[in-house]
Amino acid sequence: MTKAAELAKMGEVLTNSSKGRTNLIINGDMAINQRGATSGITSGYFVDRFTLSGCSASAVITSNTPTEFPTAITVSATSGNPIVTQKIESKNVQHLSGKVVTASFFAKNVSNATTLFVSLQYAGSADNWGSSTTITEHNLGSLSSDWVKYTASWTVPSGGLNGLQLNILCAGSSTFTMGVTGVMLQEGSVSTPFEHRSFGEELALCQRYYHRHVSDGSSQNMFGVGFCDSSTNATVQIHFPTTMRDQPSALETTGTAGNYAIREGGGADITCNAVPTMSGDTTPNVAVLGFTTSGSLTADSGCMGRAVSSGVHLSFTAEL
Repeated sequence: MTKAAELAKMGEVLTNSSKGRTNLIINGDMAINQRGATSGITSGYFVDRFTLSGCSASAVITSNTPTEFPTAITVSATSGNPIVTQKIESKNVQHLSGKVVTASFFAKNVSNATTLFVSLQYAGSADNWGSSTTITEHNLGSLSSDWVKYTASWTVPSGGLNGLQLNILCAGSSTFTMGVTGVMLQEGSVSTPFEHRSFGEELALCQRYYHRHVSDGSSQNMFGVGFCDSSTNATVQIHFPTTMRDQPSALETTGTAGNYAIREGGGADITCNAVPTMSGDTTPNVAVLGFTTSGSLTADSGCMGRAVSSGVHLSFTAEL
C-alpha cells in the first residue's frame, strides 16, 4: 500500500470513529437473549435481533469463542444454506444513499462447513420485506477451523433507504456447523474495531423490538396495575422500559390460564380462566391487557395482574 493510500485509509477510520455510534447491527456480540433459548431453534428469532433459517440445529456458545467475544452462536444444517440474518429499520439507514457500507464479523468452521457467503438486501418499501432486492452476494471463500474476521462492502442504492438486511450463510458437506459472532455493519469501506456498547444500552436497543416481562415467582410477580371492568374482566397496563418501534403486533404468553391471576385490593389471588390478551389500545409505550376470571371481581375496583409461579412471562414483539 502506498503512503497516500495509507493516509487515505487512516483518514476514513478517523472519520468513521468521529461519527459516534458506528455499528448499524444491534446485539452484534450475541450477548442479549431475552427469549432465553440456548439451542434447538431452527427458524425465526434466536438471540435478540437475529433470525435463523435453513437450520437443523443452533446453539448459543460461551466457550471457545474469540477472546473479544464471550458469546457466539452456531448454526448447523444437513443440506442447503443455514442463514443468520438481521433486518435494519429504515429510520436507521436514511443517511446511506449512495454510500459504501462494510460488514465485518467473526466466523469459523466448527465441523464440515466449507464456503462462507454474505449478502446485503434492501426492502421493497419502508420496513417491509414482502419483496426485497439483493445488492450483491459475496463469496468469502473457505471457512477456517479458527475464528477469522471476514469483511465485505457494498454501495447502498436509493432503495436501500427502505431498510437493509444482512445475511451470513454457509455451505458444507454431510452435517455441517458454522460459528458466528462480532457482527458489524458500518458506513465506509474500512472495517474498524468492533463497537462494544454497554449491556444496558444494547438491551434497550433490543427492547425497541422485543420485550419480555418475566416473573421470578416472588416479589417480582406483578405484571401491572389496572381496574376491574366487571366481575369477570380486568384491564391491566404494563409500561414498557423503552418506547417500542411500533405498537406491538403480538403478545406471547406462558402455558395456560392457570399461570395468571388477578389480585383485587389486598385480597387473595383469583386465578384466570384464560391467558391474557392484548387490547387494541396498546401503544409503543404501554400495553393494555385483558385478564379474565370466572367471577369474584368487584367492578370498578383497582387490581394487579400477576403471575402465579416463576418463569411466567408476557412478551411483546414489534419486530421487523
